[in-house]
Amino acid sequence: MRARIAIVAGVVSLVGLVPAPASAGGGGIVVRESKGRVTATGAGFTLKLTRHGIRTAIDEDRFGDPGTGNPVQRQVIDLAGAALRPFECANGTYTITGGTFERTFRISVFERRPAPYPAGFATAFPGLLTPFVGVLDGTVTDGRGETLRFLISDLVHESAAGGFSSAAPIHGFFVDGKGRIRDRISLTGRYRNGRYWIEDRGTCRQTADLPYGPGSENAVVTGPLFVFPFSAPVVRP
Repeated sequence: MRARIAIVAGVVSLVGLVPAPASAGGGGIVVRESKGRVTATGAGFTLKLTRHGIRTAIDEDRFGDPGTGNPVQRQVIDLAGAALRPFECANGTYTITGGTFERTFRISVFERRPAPYPAGFATAFPGLLTPFVGVLDGTVTDGRGETLRFLISDLVHESAAGGFSSAAPIHGFFVDGKGRIRDRISLTGRYRNGRYWIEDRGTCRQTADLPYGPGSENAVVTGPLFVFPFSAPVVRP
């Protein structure tokens, strides 16, 4: 499950701002993104992210593919006290001090993803996510000890129809005490027809070795969240 937080402590293992073009989605998720607002629409869900908050609406009768018979799964993870990789951004480094990660997902089919997904990832997450909706809301501190709020959407839509494809957008805001956006996450992973890449329109990006064995080194991440569990080229549209 590339949705996608690798929490080191073992709590769970899944792991100037320029407006983007009107549509940055695809692969089952349509994302509309501007300087201070992100909306997303997928199979049975909608999401709205601003500096004031993040809202989702999920229709379980339409979420993903109910015809598979696989249930909709919901989980809430408490981030307080977990040893999490800090976010490295253009205007600061942010360490999570508290918050939650709410996840709703449905597995469409149990099969292995193609290369370069590492074998260890298939062992951990054997099913395709169609879709995954993750929402993170909490607080961070920067290097000067200032507390900011973070709001992040972590979405995935994987499909085996006509060959494996994946869309994996992560968007987020770090908001200071005056309500201003300090840094912005905008990373969208795409896998189509054997080609894969990551589009970066934000100010937060780093790399890390993930815990899925050979092939999961030097993956593009933002804090504890990863886009793909393998190294992928990055473009700035």
